[in-house]
Amino acid sequence: MDFFKFLRTKTFWWHILLMFVAGIVFLCLLGWALSLYTKNNTTVIIPDLKGHQVAQLALELKNTDLDFVVIDSIFREDSRGGEIVDQIPAAGKKVKKGRKVLLTINAYDRPKVKMPKLVDHSLRNAQVVLNVAGLRLGKVLYKPSEYNDLVLEQKYDGQQIAEGTLLAKGACIDLIVGRGNQSKQVVVPSCVGMPLHEAILTLNAASLRKGNLYYDDNVSNAEDSLSAVVYQQNPAADGTQQMPLGSSIHLWLTSNMQKVIDAQISEEEE
Repeated sequence: MDFFKFLRTKTFWWHILLMFVAGIVFLCLLGWALSLYTKNNTTVIIPDLKGHQVAQLALELKNTDLDFVVIDSIFREDSRGGEIVDQIPAAGKKVKKGRKVLLTINAYDRPKVKMPKLVDHSLRNAQVVLNVAGLRLGKVLYKPSEYNDLVLEQKYDGQQIAEGTLLAKGACIDLIVGRGNQSKQVVVPSCVGMPLHEAILTLNAASLRKGNLYYDDNVSNAEDSLSAVVYQQNPAADGTQQMPLGSSIHLWLTSNMQKVIDAQISEEEE
């Protein structure tokens, strides 16, 4: 009986009320502590880091509450050494403060590749070998020889370059190619619509050479020149135009694709 009487006393109900209030306070404190631990509502937006120099990040982004880590490097000719070319997470993503942002930068130095043996190869085969080795074809000079279209010498920076020599990837290699019958004529190929490197390969495959280059007003910087394509050439290619082996073809380039389309339509009409 004493227990049931106690249930009807004010003391009992005060204890119940205090326990209820203490429970609420405990839950509030627990939620607050968890919020601090998980850093809830403290997100930041990932900035776009592509094109930034990694050496300047500490100064430029010192108040972003993010941690930047370089995890890889690649080599791209159109970027400067140390320039950020990729990031994870991507720009615009919301993350919690302190999140690591993984960066890929452009290498400061070109990777090295071995010079292949091109002498005694045909010009066409030499182009393939150079491409596989990560090198580029530079000037193609012709000289009289009983072996037509055969590579007689390989040069880098004006000097003979031996097989196995280490060179920076993308280096240009000049070739001296035999020209057996100097009176032989070849059909001029069309380079319209091609980027410069492709046009050079096309001309060299036809035993012709790149002549003068002319860029229009739309090409104002190095980035434009990389994307520029041929919209005019001289002599023009009409399917019948012929030139002696080793002749030069002058090229006009633009980044205005409408000029290219108009030139291609004009070629088809002719």
